[in-house]
Amino acid sequence: MADDPQTSVDSMADPYFEPIGPGAFPPLPNDKDIDNDGDDGRPGRDARRFVAAGFVAAGRAAVADVLGTVRTLRFWAVAVAGLCATWAVVAALVLLPGTAGDSTEWVPTPVVAYVMASSLLPATAALVALHWGMRYWAPAAAGGDPERRIFAAVLAAALRGLVFAVLILTTLLLQAAAAGEPGTAAAISAGVAVVEGALFGGMGVAVAALGWRAGRTRVAGWALALFLVAGSVAAAAFLVPAVRTEEPVTVALNIERAPDGSTVAYECSAVSVGVAEVYRTERVMWLPAASPSVLFVMLAGDAGTGAGLIRSLSAAFQEAADGTQVLCVNGEPRSRDAQRMPMAAVGLLLQAAVAGALLLGAHAAADRRRRSA
Repeated sequence: MADDPQTSVDSMADPYFEPIGPGAFPPLPNDKDIDNDGDDGRPGRDARRFVAAGFVAAGRAAVADVLGTVRTLRFWAVAVAGLCATWAVVAALVLLPGTAGDSTEWVPTPVVAYVMASSLLPATAALVALHWGMRYWAPAAAGGDPERRIFAAVLAAALRGLVFAVLILTTLLLQAAAAGEPGTAAAISAGVAVVEGALFGGMGVAVAALGWRAGRTRVAGWALALFLVAGSVAAAAFLVPAVRTEEPVTVALNIERAPDGSTVAYECSAVSVGVAEVYRTERVMWLPAASPSVLFVMLAGDAGTGAGLIRSLSAAFQEAADGTQVLCVNGEPRSRDAQRMPMAAVGLLLQAAVAGALLLGAHAAADRRRRSA
């Protein structure tokens, strides 16, 4: 009957709920871009997978780039030329009369050569890495190759620096054997060369990726590298007269020294010595900390290699950084827990800050070019 409510209810269809979310629809046939395996519908996981895949692809591109360049004559010509030039400078400093000062009178000549080469080769690694960073980014920047991203180029520069560090370690170990010295300095020098290869290689990539003209790129890159390698030390030496003062000094008591010979702590009496000439070198010693050679000396100072030569250099740098060449200036004592300037850490932070700033600028320049294209 039409008026029967039971009949009208039975005639209604059961409600239908449409499935939504992952797995609701089967993948389209022959569509390889759709992958529902393990998809939980969370966009964050997809973004992380996308970023991870990009880093993996960049790493593969960097390895392929390095494997291609190490097979070329140009790569080995630059590497061997850098090594030979450094050892030629060491030979000139050690063998020519008067160039090595009085060091050869109390330290054997092979040991002096070993110490000099160990300190100079990290600087050579930095300059070579900068050249490779600019050289091997240029074809990609000119050709617009999408595979050569900034991250891949920096990683490739670091890997090339690793190859050069192996060459440094090999030559220094041979010199260490000839000098009868342990290979500690050689290992530290090679380790510093690896770090400098990554940092200065990144600087070279960043300078080239800024999109400047080739001539301006080379000039800017080499000017920056030479300032960090040698100009920072020269600038600090030039500024030393500007931090000269004359201050009252009292007698120092109970002086304590570190194993490297630098002053750690002392007490001051009330007995005045008079007014002394004081150089506040702690105000400028952050500049030479950025040099790869100074970085090596500070790291290798605790090892005591080279018949104490490196330790003496490290102690002199540390005293200049702490400003303790003259004790009890203004009658101020120094305790054992007083803060000491960590020159090695400061140098690495300065280099990393320069490389990071340049890479951020290169990334911003790449974004502007992509948006304007």
